Amino acid sequence: MSTAKVRLAGLLSALIMGTVFAVPVPSLAEGPEEFHGLRVEPPKTLRGSLLLDQDARDTAFPLKRDTWQLVFFGYTHCPDICPMTLHKTGMLLKDLGPESARVTPVFISIDSGRDNPEALRNFLKQFEARAVGLSGDPEALQTIANEFGVLVRRFQGKTALAYALEHSSFLYLLDPQGRVRLLYPGTAEISGIAADLRRLWRDEQAARK
Repeated sequence: MSTAKVRLAGLLSALIMGTVFAVPVPSLAEGPEEFHGLRVEPPKTLRGSLLLDQDARDTAFPLKRDTWQLVFFGYTHCPDICPMTLHKTGMLLKDLGPESARVTPVFISIDSGRDNPEALRNFLKQFEARAVGLSGDPEALQTIANEFGVLVRRFQGKTALAYALEHSSFLYLLDPQGRVRLLYPGTAEISGIAADLRRLWRDEQAARK
């Protein structure tokens, strides 16, 4: 995806998510308290959907887990963006070390025609991201994509299943309550996402005192 399209996708996502403060990667002069992602204020509460995971189990999204969720959209036939994002997510978990147990990566398919549970399972097991894969019927997936402001374009090939999808590649960080807190472009540095998570966890701990 071109830089111009990524920026446009980011603007549209920001408009859909609500009031978003764009926070670039800070310099030392800006201080250590800046976020590296795009902050959603107030945090966006999602309506919730019932999907299928890679083991063909009915799964409510946002997940009913006491963890932060790093959500991204894609499809198993994606030639570049999705494998790269899953690889980076695996590297993020390694960077977090034992604290990675507090994060659940979630891969939501935008390709209901080809991404059944078996396809998701075979695709995700190639990576160390230990992501939960979710798919569903076209209407359910479109509803979720719209709620996140995900842009998808289809390019049809010579047969019904020979098509490619172009999609925006943002990552969305949800808190344990299932609210969207931060957005990251696909080019975001792993170190920045890790720093934001650690800051949020410190804030979370301080709020309990």
